[in-house]
Amino acid sequence: MVALLGLVLVAIDRASQPSSWYWLTGPPRPTTPAANQPDSDQPTTATPEIRAAVAIPADDLAAITDDTVGLRSEEAGPYHRILARARDLPNRYLESVASDTAFPVLLQQPEQFRGSVISVAGDLRRLMRFPIRENDEGISELYEALVFTADSGTTPYRIRLTQPPVGLPTGRMITPPVPVRVVGYFFKRDQYIVEEDLRIHSAPMLLAQRIDRRIDGLATSTRLSTSDAQRMRWAVTLLGVVVGGLSLTIMWSWRMRSGDRRFAREGLKRATAAPDGAIEALAGIKTVDPEEFFREMSEQETGGDDSPATD
Repeated sequence: MVALLGLVLVAIDRASQPSSWYWLTGPPRPTTPAANQPDSDQPTTATPEIRAAVAIPADDLAAITDDTVGLRSEEAGPYHRILARARDLPNRYLESVASDTAFPVLLQQPEQFRGSVISVAGDLRRLMRFPIRENDEGISELYEALVFTADSGTTPYRIRLTQPPVGLPTGRMITPPVPVRVVGYFFKRDQYIVEEDLRIHSAPMLLAQRIDRRIDGLATSTRLSTSDAQRMRWAVTLLGVVVGGLSLTIMWSWRMRSGDRRFAREGLKRATAAPDGAIEALAGIKTVDPEEFFREMSEQETGGDDSPATD
C-alpha cells in the first residue's frame, strides 16, 4: 500500500508538469524574434518573387533519397546547391515562407516536405565544425548543430550551417542546453549511427544559413523531453506496476485465507486425531461407570464410620 501511494504521488507530480500534456495540446511556439536577429532581417511578406527565389528546383529534389547513412553520390550536387541557396538568400526571405512542422510529421512524411523551409525552436546540445566535401558552390566552412525540441524526444534535428555561429558555445556536449531557433531547408530523413549503442537512428536533416539564440525561453528544458512513445511506455509501465501490485495483494490475501481454512479443515483435525490403532486397542479394556464407582466409594466410607470401635 505504501508503494501504491508512492506511485500515486509520482503520477500527480508528472501530471502537474505542462510538458506531460504536450501530446494533447501541442508544444508552445516561440513568438519573439531571436536575440541576435537585427530588425533588417525581420520577416517580410512572401511575395511571388520571394517564393520563386526560395523554391528548390524539382530536379534537385528528385535526386534525394531518405533513410541512407551519409550522402549518396547523387545527392552531393543538390546538397551543396541547397546549402549555397540558404547561404546566399536574405534570411528574411526564408523567414517569410517558413512553416512550423511537427517533428513526427517530418519523420513520417519526408517526401511531402522535402525542399520546404522549416522553422525549428529548441535546445542546442551540440555545435561543431563539420567536414566539407569538394564542391562547386564555394562552401568552405560548415557546422553541424543538434537541436532537441519539445516534440522530438531523444532524437535531434541534424542541422548543417554555412555561417559561423555568433554568441553560442561550441562543443560535443553543451550543458546546460542553449535555447535557439533555426530556419532552413528540410533536406531528407537522414540516418546516423549512435556511438553509445551502435544502432542506426533516423532524424530530420535541415540545411540552413545560421543559428540564432532565443530570448523567449519557450520550449526549452533542462533535460530531454520524452516522446509520445516514451510517455506511452511510462503509462503502460505505471499501469502494469499498479495492476501487478493489486494482483499480488489480492493473491497474497487469498492464499492466507485459503491456508487458514485448510488448516482448520485438515491440519487441526490431523493434530487432534488419535494415532492409528489406538481406538481398536481400547476394545478389550473393561470400562467402569463413573457414577457407580463414586457410589461404591461413598458406601465404603459410610460403612467404615458405622463399624464399632475396638480397644
